[in-house]
Amino acid sequence: MFGIKQLKDFMVKKFGVVVESTALGEETVILYHEELDEELISEDVLQILPNPVLFHTYIYNNESEWIIGVALEADTNNPLFLVCLKDGVRVYEKLLNEGEG
Repeated sequence: MFGIKQLKDFMVKKFGVVVESTALGEETVILYHEELDEELISEDVLQILPNPVLFHTYIYNNESEWIIGVALEADTNNPLFLVCLKDGVRVYEKLLNEGEG
């Protein structure tokens, strides 16, 4: 799974943002494709993701609001897709290989 340590490492490497654990919120939900916002996840990516998909979201507010979403395979918790929003705008997305986080 893409855990807090991986999130912190990713945010520093990719955006230069040091995430403080005390200001980090998280939530996991199961969503069907029709519940996913097309502005955030393209139709091409939806075709790759299982339906439904386990979606783990991290929310971090510092100078900006960051939302980091990780689509996971529900049975294995393998990360499949990563999307990052900064102040509501998608700034990063990546398909993840099995076992990569």
